[in-house]
Amino acid sequence: MELSKLPAEVLNSFTRHGTMNISMIMCLILAVCLLAADLHFYGVIGPLPCNPKNCSSTTPRPSVKLMMQDHMCHYFHHNGAELFEDYTRVSRLPFVTPNFITTIHILVGGLAGYLVSSENLKVRQLSVAVFQFRLFLDLLDGVVYRRQVNRPLYVSGWGTLGYYYDAAADMMASLFLLYGTYVLYMRHQPRRSEALPLTRLSDSQSPDAPIGRSVITSTLWLCFLQGLIRGACWDQYQRQFHTAFSKVLLNPVDSALQASIFNSPLTRFVLYLWKFSSAEGMLGFIYLSILLDFVWPMLVVIRKYGFIQLGIVIVITQLHSWQVYELLSKTK
Repeated sequence: MELSKLPAEVLNSFTRHGTMNISMIMCLILAVCLLAADLHFYGVIGPLPCNPKNCSSTTPRPSVKLMMQDHMCHYFHHNGAELFEDYTRVSRLPFVTPNFITTIHILVGGLAGYLVSSENLKVRQLSVAVFQFRLFLDLLDGVVYRRQVNRPLYVSGWGTLGYYYDAAADMMASLFLLYGTYVLYMRHQPRRSEALPLTRLSDSQSPDAPIGRSVITSTLWLCFLQGLIRGACWDQYQRQFHTAFSKVLLNPVDSALQASIFNSPLTRFVLYLWKFSSAEGMLGFIYLSILLDFVWPMLVVIRKYGFIQLGIVIVITQLHSWQVYELLSKTK
């Protein structure tokens, strides 16, 4: 179909400021690469070890957290942080602690938020690279923690001071991103015509009229609230499934049952949904919209449809979680 035959308002939304360009093509290529990485990852992750004679407390277990991790953190930042640690042994330096690295990525997040508020598109696009560096540091503090406590499995350190500090740092990063966007939009309010047809407000105002400040503020706050809910649910379900599948069961029948549940397509599908549904998954779409200069439409989509999508994923995950615990409740 020729571009001229597309609905004019949709075409104008995508071509505003020339966003249908090499950046969009690169994003599509990246999406294909990530899909290929998913197929490879789920093809080689392997089943749970279900022979109790070969199991012990030190037997490597597949990481539920990694299976639920958003794509950029999984395939780029996690692997990059592991390689950085392998080559530099930064965890052995006396002054390097996980909380020290967390403090650094808070400062980096503040810098990225400042860049987001710039009126220059190139500077805002640069902020995405800075945010990605912050995510690398976020993953690096976890790598350093696990190396220092000799814990090879990629899993959260629930209950530790570093766990809460890192959670607060992630929340601050979201605030920096949305506050920078708020400052930008207070100076230059987006127009109603910038939103996609299905996300526009149903009123009689002109498409060229600016979005009201109250609408901008409420949209950003709702996106922040949604990010908090996504982060809390992701962490809770990660902990539940980790508990269910990390326990070594010595009874052969129970161990085989645990392995069959973990290896089932339904379990893999439920965990995979959280790659897109986590807080970092949501922020990833906002980073993409910054690169394409498509931020306001993305924020409106998240505000109007994000809670619905999240609710569906929560219902699916909770039902499966109940089923898993019911099946494994009598195992030893």
